[in-house]
Amino acid sequence: MNVFKETKRISASPDNFIQDRSIYEDTGIFAKMHYEKGTMSEADYRTYTSLFEAMVMTPYFRRPDLLIYLHGSLDATVNRICRRGRGLEKETPHSYWQEMYQRYEQWISDFSICPVLKLDIDDYDLVNDPDTGDALAVLIQERLKENVHCGS
Repeated sequence: MNVFKETKRISASPDNFIQDRSIYEDTGIFAKMHYEKGTMSEADYRTYTSLFEAMVMTPYFRRPDLLIYLHGSLDATVNRICRRGRGLEKETPHSYWQEMYQRYEQWISDFSICPVLKLDIDDYDLVNDPDTGDALAVLIQERLKENVHCGS
């Protein structure tokens, strides 16, 4: 429910926000996966998706201006996750990452809520190249300007 609360707060605010995971992923990937694997009951899944539809999929809900999707090969993605050094992530079986990768690829191919800027993780190295952040900021600003002109 914290995701819904945060999303509602963001939607009601005139300010801009950057999130590392959206409510759209939460419903389209994680809740769906838990339901399909039997770790979420059908009643809970229906309640969750109904709440999502009622709160988020309305004309009154502020949609993102842009979704930034980080894309890379499965191996590159898993290597970056492991380099983060989070204990639980390092112990997670490769099969889980493979399933998540496939689910994200399917999800993003169907995503149409807002424009998507797909960035290849092999093209950007924020850890070792300090100029990468500036280049990404310019790219994002340009894409946001394009979206404004398209909607006008």
